[in-house]
Amino acid sequence: MQKIWQLNAYSNTFNDKAELLTSILTKRGLETEQEQNLFLNPKLENLSDPFLLPGMATAVERIKNAIQNNEKILLYGDYDVDGISSTAVLYHFMKNKYQIEVEYFLPDRIEDGYGLNSAALERIAEKGIDLVITVDCGITAFKEAERAVELGLDLIITDHHTPGPNLPAALAVINHHLVEIEDYFAAEIAGVGTAFKLAQALNDNKIDNYLLELLPLVALGTIADLVPLRYENRVLVKNGLNRIAASKNIGLQCLIAAAGKKADSLSAGQIAFQIAPPLNAAGRINTPRQALELLLTTDPVEAEALADELIMLNKERQAAEEVIFQQAESKLAKIDIQNSKSIILGDSRWHSGIIGIVASRLLEKYNLPVILAAFDKERGLAKASCRSIPALNIHQALEHCQSELVNFGGHKAAAGLTITIEKMPIFKEKFNQYLSQTLTEEDYLAITRADLNLKPDFLTKDVINELEKLQPFGIANPAPRFLFKDLTVKKAYQIGKEKKHLKFYTDSGLEAIAFNFKNKAALIREQVVDLVAQPEINSWQGKENIQLKINDLKLTKFSEVPLLFSRSNYKFYDLRNHENRKKLLISLLDSAVFKQAAVYINQKTKVEKLNSFYPDHYFFSNPTLKKTNSDLTFSHLIIYSLPFSVKQLIEIIKLYTEHKLSKEIKIIFMNSTAEISFNKKIIRHSFPAQKEIYQLLILLNQLLQSAGNKVVNKSEFYNHYLAADLINRKSSRFFKISLEILAENKLINLSEQQIKLVTELKKELDFERVIRYNKLSRRMEKFLHLEELIFQTNLFDLAEFVSNFKEDKNES
Repeated sequence: MQKIWQLNAYSNTFNDKAELLTSILTKRGLETEQEQNLFLNPKLENLSDPFLLPGMATAVERIKNAIQNNEKILLYGDYDVDGISSTAVLYHFMKNKYQIEVEYFLPDRIEDGYGLNSAALERIAEKGIDLVITVDCGITAFKEAERAVELGLDLIITDHHTPGPNLPAALAVINHHLVEIEDYFAAEIAGVGTAFKLAQALNDNKIDNYLLELLPLVALGTIADLVPLRYENRVLVKNGLNRIAASKNIGLQCLIAAAGKKADSLSAGQIAFQIAPPLNAAGRINTPRQALELLLTTDPVEAEALADELIMLNKERQAAEEVIFQQAESKLAKIDIQNSKSIILGDSRWHSGIIGIVASRLLEKYNLPVILAAFDKERGLAKASCRSIPALNIHQALEHCQSELVNFGGHKAAAGLTITIEKMPIFKEKFNQYLSQTLTEEDYLAITRADLNLKPDFLTKDVINELEKLQPFGIANPAPRFLFKDLTVKKAYQIGKEKKHLKFYTDSGLEAIAFNFKNKAALIREQVVDLVAQPEINSWQGKENIQLKINDLKLTKFSEVPLLFSRSNYKFYDLRNHENRKKLLISLLDSAVFKQAAVYINQKTKVEKLNSFYPDHYFFSNPTLKKTNSDLTFSHLIIYSLPFSVKQLIEIIKLYTEHKLSKEIKIIFMNSTAEISFNKKIIRHSFPAQKEIYQLLILLNQLLQSAGNKVVNKSEFYNHYLAADLINRKSSRFFKISLEILAENKLINLSEQQIKLVTELKKELDFERVIRYNKLSRRMEKFLHLEELIFQTNLFDLAEFVSNFKEDKNES
């Protein structure tokens, strides 16, 4: 098992498009009408008070004094889009609000490195600068802050990166992590968001044209830095996107045009993948000043030239990126990537400005934490970019290894570090040890998430347009994805210049496109598939049609990818009705994810055999542990066979929960509807039919009449029963049960050795009054209840039923 699909919620049907939208918002944590209205209508009046940020009042007072006293102010930025746009935001604000042109400094990625640099501060001091304001950097610059004091520089730090337990000795430190208010609205802002909060505070918390003109730049930096697009970030980005077309920023307008996009319909996705990369390219392989000058210039000719240069620079970056990616792949081909817990590689040929993008690509492909280092052999140093899987906070992992590092910084998903090359091996060992202590095998599984299940016939253009109200899409607010089940593919073929992509149509006439799925066409043609997809309206040659943009697909009855239903501490994995259950079970048992599974199989002979073949796992048919196995613990429960009743299902789950390794209850359902007839047959053969009991009574009557008395020896009658042709199904169990039922019906008296006929033979027996018979016959009724429960499509309901189960005394 290498990946899973996860369904956030299940619905049988939706009455209309508004109900669908509400359901998505609710499952994304927006439960009240007020929360949903704020999300759908993010207004600037909802922005948080900038003075909630510690240090803000001090910073505002110092900056206003500097302006009043004509002191020299310098903005110290960073070389990525967040740092560049942060610098541009405060530069434009100072110029428009106070009619002053502050100076700025952007570090060179190679020469200066990330963040505050003591040598740079010395050069800044020589220029007579009085006040330095950092944007998007400085939160870990302890030595540099001390050097600033020595140089007579006042220092204000604005940064959004994670601070340590101590703060640099600056005049003021503005960072949203320092706010101790619960549910702080601006708790996830980027560097440019932090810079905007400073401008907002300098503007006396008034939202006017001074700030409105900054919003397109704030949206640009926020989107580019991949922070969650919710709460304050959503307000900033939504309003920023709406103002891009009317923005007076000539450089931004020229860049949008050079990228072939339209400012009046620009999406967050287009900014992330078409507009931000050329700006980033400047800081990666050239100088970030080139990008900043584009965002600062008021000269249309200069802006157009700079935009074209950045587009060309980005193409160079893409070519260099591909070379590094292929070199990294060559290195990975020489290691056992299947059993690796991380990817940590370094090379002197690699550019430190490009390895971050390559790390992201490797993360997407292998779903492992990635650290790529560019070696500077002359200095004996390596600069590395880190990218992480969702289960790992990469910043905390680096904190664990900081004794081996020169420095590091970043946040949960991405970080950067500097290390001496000679310490790379010991760092790698220490980092992987931390992963072993922190992560489980299940944390490495790639997850494809779907908001809801949906039927194709519900999709209309109106429904898709309703979903557009959730824009802008990005981190923490992805475009809605839906689970579509049991679709038959009628036509499938490869498209694109290199035939990398897949186009297909379903039996319902729905059109779908899957990027980078070139090898799937023959596999899915004329097959029944499940899809996780994003519905969209595709415009082509003046025509519009509904299209599914595929995130992932699988063959319904052949895939080993489970569908996860997760509620509170219950995790139910759906692998029911697989076409080859035996092969699937072996694959699961061989997977490192299943450390020690408890496996329910209702056939004792198979249980014994499997326990000898797979000693690391525990197979059982009876949901009780022997004393010799009482200390066993289980990572998962696999219900391979179909139980016979709800009570038995609960007992199976109880056996596992009492011995589970983790707090979560992880159950894999592998049952098949093909088992239903087998279980019914077992149940029917577990007790005699009414006709068979009556036939036994006839046989007893015949024997007594031929002997001329009313009493017969039990063993003599049993032998007569076995020899008789009257009854087809015979067993000692049936014989015993039939006699007990007849005795309860007061037709015979039973003793240890004898059977005595009490009354004359009746044509009909009153089985309804016989408790023994009713208990046995209700087994089928109980099984039918289980069948309905365990094969329902919505396993959320099953999880709720199991968690709330109270035994019916009649089940006992």
